[in-house]
Amino acid sequence: MEWEEYQQHIKNALDSFTFDKEILTLLKQSGEKGRSIFIGGNGGSAAIAAHYACDLSKGATQNWSTNFKRFKVHSLVGNIGYLTAIANDEHYEQVFTQQLINLAQAEDILILISGSGNSPNIVHAARWAKENGLIVIGLTGFKGGKLKELANYGGHISSDRYEVCEDIHHIFGQFLATHLRESNGGQ
Repeated sequence: MEWEEYQQHIKNALDSFTFDKEILTLLKQSGEKGRSIFIGGNGGSAAIAAHYACDLSKGATQNWSTNFKRFKVHSLVGNIGYLTAIANDEHYEQVFTQQLINLAQAEDILILISGSGNSPNIVHAARWAKENGLIVIGLTGFKGGKLKELANYGGHISSDRYEVCEDIHHIFGQFLATHLRESNGGQ
């Protein structure tokens, strides 16, 4: 593939990307209400999930005053010892769900990032979260898969290329952090 062709794939995917605007309000309110945000994904989406956790924890919080309600963000891909223990002792399908069982409460937010939307551990976590009163945000590509069906809110890219989906999911994370910071009076 030539650069111009890849560039066109990105432009088309970005133009096709849609998301539920309620996500912006939900994330902002999570800080105001002290709710936690959990984020997970596999492979490249795991790296993006870790980046979301960083940007929503730090990048969305430029107001360093002590009375500013910060976002409580947890990466479900960051504790590699715990993640691999669950995968080894239980099943890889459980790696996100078991962490949520320990940490999550009703009305917390779970952001799951998946190109296909069909990874068993993603689907299992989304089902558990919905059954236990969490708000599920699914970021998908391809046709959205089971995650798109399960999520309360979502963002979707009409692309069947994993790398393009990951690029757009990454851009969306940068937008979320910027939006939250600026809506809270930061620059």
